[in-house]
Amino acid sequence: MCWRASRPHYVALMKLVATVFEVEPQNIAAFRAAAFASAREMERSDPECRGVAIAEDPEAPGFFLTSTLYASDAAAEADDAPARLAFEEAVRPFVKVRRVRLFDLG
Repeated sequence: MCWRASRPHYVALMKLVATVFEVEPQNIAAFRAAAFASAREMERSDPECRGVAIAEDPEAPGFFLTSTLYASDAAAEADDAPARLAFEEAVRPFVKVRRVRLFDLG
């Protein structure tokens, strides 16, 4: 692991929104499909979204991690962004537990 005493001048600050989802076993396929479709739409339609990653824990069926990188704090914290609202609506029926954390990058 490499630690730097100061930030390099070329690194822009971004915000990562990491969300852990727990999904009932019977809803895994539906959640996965909704999450991937919605993530693609977020990447296309939200100009502040720099990318979405979705990971599924192979050791714990029904546990997913989504990570969304945003260009700014304001974009990451905007609860009313249309793409984010559509994502939340698409996966809501399948979610048992949802935990969100925000991280500064850069």
